[in-house]
Amino acid sequence: MNVLHTMPPPREREGLHVSVSQVKSYQICPAKYAHHYVRGTLPTHRAVSLAFGTAVHAALATFYEAQMNGRRLTVEEVQAAFSDRWSVELRDDLPLHFDDGQSADDVRDQGVAMMEVFCRDGFMPDQVLAVELPFRVDLPDPDTGEILDIALVGAIDMVAAHQGRTIVVEHKTAARRFDQTRLTYDFQPSAYLYAARFLNLPADPTAIFQVLLKTKKPAVDVLPVTRNETARMEMLDTFAQVLKGIEAGAFPRNRGWACSDCEFRRVCDR
Repeated sequence: MNVLHTMPPPREREGLHVSVSQVKSYQICPAKYAHHYVRGTLPTHRAVSLAFGTAVHAALATFYEAQMNGRRLTVEEVQAAFSDRWSVELRDDLPLHFDDGQSADDVRDQGVAMMEVFCRDGFMPDQVLAVELPFRVDLPDPDTGEILDIALVGAIDMVAAHQGRTIVVEHKTAARRFDQTRLTYDFQPSAYLYAARFLNLPADPTAIFQVLLKTKKPAVDVLPVTRNETARMEMLDTFAQVLKGIEAGAFPRNRGWACSDCEFRRVCDR
């Protein structure tokens, strides 16, 4: 199979658009979505989990880009890629909000250990076809079939060929293993498989979550997920309903677990 181009089209994110992460943000807390994407509220900090995830994604992208070009990086090179990006995250103007008793060095050491486990147990496809493959696709209203005036945009972490199949891969970091409910209903694979229909991919790709676990003993779970037409329609319906809420200016607070590390909490608590 041929390697796909990975340079984003110059107009990739122009015009009205929404991403999977934006839709999930609205579902978690509409008020937080509004502060972030509508009102431009200044955050007080960044969650360390987001910075850590960014550094892990950067290291994995470096690894798979090298594989795409015919080279297998050493463990030390992958660990260096993580550490380098972690250093960049620490230099951001917004301070990181660490868990109690946690330090930047602790997080770096956790990531370095995780990269060693990834190099040993992570997903090693027969061929890498694309890394961070961008897309922009139309979203239909599932009830009327009318094309909405806002597009779905994003980037697929990796597209690979393995054992005769084309596989769309989403990298995740998590504190605990994904349960069956998430594997069944998370609409991120649904969205990426939907987008894959409009990209230059071989027919009928499948999807996997590659989950790097931030447990005391780091581990990697490679989890195949399947999606049928019902799941695709549910995903489209979710997007359409969320977009209607955004268009209507419906941004209520959703007090709960996400408040503890929310970078906009001070505004809600006034």
